[in-house]
Amino acid sequence: MKILVYCKYFNYKNLLETPKIEQFIVELPQIPQVGETIVVKRISPKKESVIIFEYIVTAVQFNASRESNDSPHARVKAFLMHCWQDTSNFNVKNSLEK
Repeated sequence: MKILVYCKYFNYKNLLETPKIEQFIVELPQIPQVGETIVVKRISPKKESVIIFEYIVTAVQFNASRESNDSPHARVKAFLMHCWQDTSNFNVKNSLEK
């Protein structure tokens, strides 16, 4: 299922800076529930390392109308909990954890 993730986060080094807003689509086996964790693996722009992001779902909105096959099944609001780097081929699929 395609899920649109909306995440707003702050720069913890400078809390007065405007928060950043990020939206991206992930493929998940099911629509997540509030409180579940989404783990997303991304390749850094320099392709020297893998970056792992861990988000906690804080709200879920189901899409009642499906305009096209490419539109997401649901939209979730998430909170960025952890982010770490790994230089190996750390194999993480977009997954759900409780």
